[in-house]
Amino acid sequence: MTTDTSPQYMFLVRGSCKDAHTAGDGRSAEELQAHMTEVFAWIEKLTQQGVFTAAQPLTSESKLVSGGTVTDGVYAESKEAVGGFFIVNVASMEEAVKIASESPMVKHGGMLEVRQIAELKSC
Repeated sequence: MTTDTSPQYMFLVRGSCKDAHTAGDGRSAEELQAHMTEVFAWIEKLTQQGVFTAAQPLTSESKLVSGGTVTDGVYAESKEAVGGFFIVNVASMEEAVKIASESPMVKHGGMLEVRQIAELKSC
């Protein structure tokens, strides 16, 4: 269990999530349901430990805004695309990596990029 002053870490879910909510990625509906049950159990465990803050999947639609220009999406390889995120409050990068490595997503071939969230400071 951590305190409110613990650093926050974001897990960026890497890889295409276009089929994350369908069986279109080659898994049967039953396999997909079993995987999602594992993910929600993992989230519940983190919640009970007091380290879970937030998690959301992201849609594939995006816009890139730069210098007053708006273009459609960021076109990354599907294995590099960000499909969602998790935020946890833990004491260290090592603890965050340990939690990420226990994720059902990683256990089933997914990738989580672990990044510490920096404190926003005024200039």
